[in-house]
Amino acid sequence: MEQHTYDNESVQELLDWAKKMVEADNYPTERFQINKCTTIIDGKHYLETLIAMISRNWENPTFHPTIEQLWEFREKWENRGA
Repeated sequence: MEQHTYDNESVQELLDWAKKMVEADNYPTERFQINKCTTIIDGKHYLETLIAMISRNWENPTFHPTIEQLWEFREKWENRGA
């Protein structure tokens, strides 16, 4: 798995990507498994929730697992069917 950084630029790029996904209606509308613990059922709600949480709290290290979850979602979503 790729090692991620938690600086302004990388987190902002991830948030911009998630916002574009919501605006373009490009998110899972059926069950989408990220990992053993996370299954997304409502992709729009999932992305909007993570965007709000990360936007306000990304500098807090306790939110880094939430950021990692969004990175993992992005990697899996972009590589689906590949």
